[in-house]
Amino acid sequence: MPDTPNILLLFTDQHRLSALGCYGETPCLTPNIDRLAQEGVRFETAYTACPVCSPARGTIMTGLYPHSHGVCSNVANLGCSVHELPDRDDLLSRRLGEAGYRCGYTGKWHLGHGPRETFGTPNDPALPTNRGFEGQDFPGHGGGGFRYPEYHSYLAERGFEHRVLDWPEGKPMPVPAGELAGPTESTVPHFLAENTISLAEGYREDGDPWFIWHNNWGPHGPYYAPAEFLDLYRDAPIEPWANAQWPARNIAGPHQTKLHPQAERLSWDDWEEMLRHYYAFTTLIDYEIGRLVEYLRASGQLDNTLIVFTSDHGETCGSHGGLTDKGWHHFEETHRIGMIVRYPDGSHAGEVREEFASNADVYPTICDAAGAHYDSDAIHGQSLLPLIEGRAEGRGRAWRDCAVTEFSGVNSVSFSQRTIRVGDLKYGWNAAGEDELYDLARDPHETVNVLRRPDYREDAMALRERLLGWMRETNDQVRGIYEQSVLEYERR
Repeated sequence: MPDTPNILLLFTDQHRLSALGCYGETPCLTPNIDRLAQEGVRFETAYTACPVCSPARGTIMTGLYPHSHGVCSNVANLGCSVHELPDRDDLLSRRLGEAGYRCGYTGKWHLGHGPRETFGTPNDPALPTNRGFEGQDFPGHGGGGFRYPEYHSYLAERGFEHRVLDWPEGKPMPVPAGELAGPTESTVPHFLAENTISLAEGYREDGDPWFIWHNNWGPHGPYYAPAEFLDLYRDAPIEPWANAQWPARNIAGPHQTKLHPQAERLSWDDWEEMLRHYYAFTTLIDYEIGRLVEYLRASGQLDNTLIVFTSDHGETCGSHGGLTDKGWHHFEETHRIGMIVRYPDGSHAGEVREEFASNADVYPTICDAAGAHYDSDAIHGQSLLPLIEGRAEGRGRAWRDCAVTEFSGVNSVSFSQRTIRVGDLKYGWNAAGEDELYDLARDPHETVNVLRRPDYREDAMALRERLLGWMRETNDQVRGIYEQSVLEYERR
């Protein structure tokens, strides 16, 4: 590894593992991401710190779980404690700047929404360029990136337009999707790739080491793609989810918050069409990732660039009996994410790590690669570099024995959940209602809650206690109510 490699963080939004070819058999085509996995190290069991957009991004910038950095839900939502990412010396961009890096930003931000007041309280609006980056400033969520003036200017300069073709009359559309009228060059992913190439080229010309965080708005909905990519999937059969018939409406639980209101009326054909668009959108993004890597190769920078690929969280898209979006459950579809690290020299190519990883690990991994100072005892993530290189006890810390995901609500509805996986067992705490326990070895699609089965009683208690230990280690504020309402009762 060079002392000061360039670092490219490729980030996708709401990207489930069924849309990554390198994670198993799928009709979704991702040849460029798959190539990164072949040339790098793939982490088989990586989990998000939180299955919501803003909190996960806050974790990338701080190395902390949301209950510590305060962006607990999407910014400007009820339930979010911090609506504008505070500027401080230990932000990832500030750490890298201190180490001599130029920091570039492309695409979705969602760590500040722009207004100088939120709920009547003054703000310090957070944008990439006032948090240590150069590049694009897009406040708020962005809704796919279609409405920003910069994108409209890009289209106008090239004679393009953003237009979605009419959806066939009478054909159900369970979630927003559509075909774009323009060519690939008119799409938001292409617009974003152009920005990242421009940033990297400027840094190359100046001779500066660089870090660029390349943020896609997809494959988060709306699932829009041009004909070139939709043609890959038109009329292609896609097998139903293995848990598609799970009786979501008849099982009490917070998951019903995200159950499609027409779940019982929608057929698999309807969801299949959504997946064709979701996969087409993903393949479009993959194509643009390929363009970025090819630019690095052609410009002679690939052998001096560390590439990290990961996502904020996954997506349901009709799984578990018709769930949509994310949040309100403990399932793999949204909690487990892809994660790949490609070394500049191609070492460790094609290797797979089975240990639990988290997107909280991105911060220390990038700081380690850049030689940037950070306090490993003050964050929750761990650098992946020792794990990759066979030095699993990096900075004096043994590698984690569990993966934890937290959730505090989304869409201005608040609810606390914690999910912990140890081995093949996953325990989910719900602040109200019955908790959940899944045996992923016997039930990989999580259709049977075995929490109250006598033969799992000891396992359930062990995971409850381990979760309490994690709450103590990370100073999770829900620990008190969890210990009082769950453990004091179950220990009797």
